[in-house]
Amino acid sequence: MASPIVNFRLALQLRNFEITQLYQRNNFFMIFQGVLLAGSANAILSVHADYVPIIVLCITGLIVSILQVMMAGGAKFWQEYWEEKVSQYENELYRNENVEQTLFHADNNYYKNIVIGRLSRNEDDNNSTENNFIINKYSVSRIPIYTGITFSFAWLGLLIYSFYKL
Repeated sequence: MASPIVNFRLALQLRNFEITQLYQRNNFFMIFQGVLLAGSANAILSVHADYVPIIVLCITGLIVSILQVMMAGGAKFWQEYWEEKVSQYENELYRNENVEQTLFHADNNYYKNIVIGRLSRNEDDNNSTENNFIINKYSVSRIPIYTGITFSFAWLGLLIYSFYKL
């Protein structure tokens, strides 16, 4: 059986790998949807628009955006799994040392207080709107899910519009 430090390092590496893969896969989906959207917009703006190919593009875009949500959800699942394993291995490492040291705290105020303290020390960085976005700690690994959902609604709207114009 591997030592707790080996398990900890491996779990952390796998967590980081999942996040890297999420971004690479999401970039593929975003480029693919951008090309589909550009093609659809070009076809719709054409003087003699034929809406059958536009409908096919919209259906393809809708399917791709749903697949993007599924991919991002799967990646987020494994990220959460490995973060939990990291926490378990950390607890194993520090069990006998009475040390409060973890990478992923359940208490969001722990992180928020550190960041607020850092932001308040930097006098050049007192933009309150920007700081609110920073302090709210949006999940960068959930944003691809939200992006895919947004694209799904856009494709659905474009599909309905195309059927209406047909």
